[in-house]
Amino acid sequence: AARRMGRRVAPHAHQEDGIVAALQAGVDSIEHGSSAGDESIRMFLETVAYLVPTLLAGETVATMARQADFMSDAIKAKAIKVGEDMQGNFERVHKAGVKIAYGTDSGVSAHGTNAREAVLMHRAGMSSAEILKSATVNAAALIDRSDELGTISAGKWADLIATRKSPLEDIEQLLDVSFDMKGGKVFKQP
Repeated sequence: AARRMGRRVAPHAHQEDGIVAALQAGVDSIEHGSSAGDESIRMFLETVAYLVPTLLAGETVATMARQADFMSDAIKAKAIKVGEDMQGNFERVHKAGVKIAYGTDSGVSAHGTNAREAVLMHRAGMSSAEILKSATVNAAALIDRSDELGTISAGKWADLIATRKSPLEDIEQLLDVSFDMKGGKVFKQP
């Protein structure tokens, strides 16, 4: 139905069974994919679907669980386990060659902290170049907007950021953006 309406489908799925069912249904991406297993990895590689890992959401929920007094002990334990498992599982999925698009599930983590996702992806073994591609080229392709976004070229939106040093050499440079342009309009400059 979504395809007939020209819409993209991006289900939130954590467990293998849900991921497999969604991929079988022909979704464009899986958000989270926390416990992607061998079958879903094989299916990712056979389809055009991307994984949007949202490691920041997992880290945020685990941190909240460690500090919360409103969660039961069972919920705390589950949140901490999922948060920790997401990082290791992402490393496995990435090494298998699954296409990755950057996303954070913002709203779980504080708005404005989404660059932490890049740091977590890097800790899980993704190169800085791959991370930047996931946030630009791949994210634009996933939402079918490559003609407007994702690369710097004439006629595109001119959504740009700059850092003081190269994020290719130190991905944490993304945590301190010194220049921000959206649609050709400067919002932040040194």
